[in-house]
Amino acid sequence: MMLITSLLMSINQLLPVVILAVLLSLIVPLSQRQLSIYAVIGTLLSLVFVQGAAWLSQLFDHRGLEFIQMLLCIVIFIAALISCQQRKMAAALALIATMTLYLSHYMIYLVSFWHSRDTAEPLLLGTCLGVGICISFGVLLFFLLESITKRVGVQPLVVLLALNATAKLLIFIDLASQIDLLDVTSNYLDWRGFLVENSELGRVLKALVGYEATPSKTALWVYIIATLGFIALAYVLKIKKTKEPVCGS
Repeated sequence: MMLITSLLMSINQLLPVVILAVLLSLIVPLSQRQLSIYAVIGTLLSLVFVQGAAWLSQLFDHRGLEFIQMLLCIVIFIAALISCQQRKMAAALALIATMTLYLSHYMIYLVSFWHSRDTAEPLLLGTCLGVGICISFGVLLFFLLESITKRVGVQPLVVLLALNATAKLLIFIDLASQIDLLDVTSNYLDWRGFLVENSELGRVLKALVGYEATPSKTALWVYIIATLGFIALAYVLKIKKTKEPVCGS
């Protein structure tokens, strides 16, 4: 049981990071060395976040952790948008913020069960399997998207990045609802008959575009409007950058 739990936990928390890294490396682009540096920084910040979680949770009337996570969601969305201008610093910020958001949960899970003899071995095995699956998926996704880019250009990548970044706003809405900061409508859609969120394809789509089997209508409208706004702004910023005069011309 612990083996399956560790495997699924690894996939749920690592796959969104891998997918965003693949998208950014194709749009910006980023080298393997740069990705490695950002991965190290993101891992270190995740450790700092975990170490300071007890203190952070006391802030803002015991809602500090939620506010920090909400801030990270906003940072990811904005940084991903700016990355469409091929700004490496923005891409780095988006990736590091995503790692901090997801890996902090993952590290808390690892630390919680690591000291038990009965759970350490299946935990390690499940983690290794999950990491291997995520890396394999990332490699396949990279070559698939790279071939698409060579044929039709970078536009599909921008759309996919828009869907991926907007998915972080759904996390923002969930967190805001949990701390009573946002009153989410009680009307929910039910797509479980079409695709269950916990299925293999459902997990991939959740990590890729933020798929939810039972989204609220509020979340659905935010998702649609934010995605369209992201694509429109990315196009405007790209046009603006193209029209900028070259120095010395």
